Amino acid sequence: MQKQKSEHLNERLLDIREAAEFLHVSEMSIRRWTNSGALKCYRLGGKRERRFHMRDMEEFLQGSRTDRLKALGVGGFRVPDGSHMTHFYSGKEEALGVSTSYVIEGLRRGERVLAVMPPERAGELMKNLKRLGRSAERGIESGRLLLSEGMDSPKEMIRYLTGFTEEPGSFRLVGDGAWTLRKNWDLVALKALEEAGNFRDSRKGSLFLCQYSLEDFSGAHIMMAAELHSHVIYKGRLEKSLYSHRK
Repeated sequence: MQKQKSEHLNERLLDIREAAEFLHVSEMSIRRWTNSGALKCYRLGGKRERRFHMRDMEEFLQGSRTDRLKALGVGGFRVPDGSHMTHFYSGKEEALGVSTSYVIEGLRRGERVLAVMPPERAGELMKNLKRLGRSAERGIESGRLLLSEGMDSPKEMIRYLTGFTEEPGSFRLVGDGAWTLRKNWDLVALKALEEAGNFRDSRKGSLFLCQYSLEDFSGAHIMMAAELHSHVIYKGRLEKSLYSHRK
């Protein structure tokens, strides 16, 4: 075991160009995979340049890592099962664009989907699904698509989410934080919900996406979200959160 470890440490590291050539993809793909955590890399020097171990590349190529990734349906992004992500957005159209694509991907994959948002935002989501050829009514009738306005307290909301996640099968959840403003939740209440882990068991087939308006939430709210989510979607990019407390 010690010999194998020493050999791994002494192995020549590949740069991003060599990694792209090895996997027969673009350097942009390599950057996207490392940013999302799908492909392991090491950051060296003052410029934090990416470097790669050949063994990690071979493992990635064989699919041992990608098998555990799930497609968001947004921007071609893929993240590990059980990921708890946040989306910082400016404007209603951006929020709806991401949530609609995310929901469509879940329905396409036969997952149960829960969307928590104010009634008018849920209505616009339904219109988008119909316009894009997805039968929202059929999803609701079959129980695969659920819409909620949210509960009045963190305790009630956690109980509701626990009931949803304990049902069998893969699922994904999208929650637009605007609903908590309608319920007059303060930062303490919202943080309590985000920190609750009993409805997020990271089991295979689950995704959680929490949306925050940069126009409606304070800097303290945004910082809290950055700390409590593993990945951040911002300006069309997916990155691992630099401030996340989640491993």
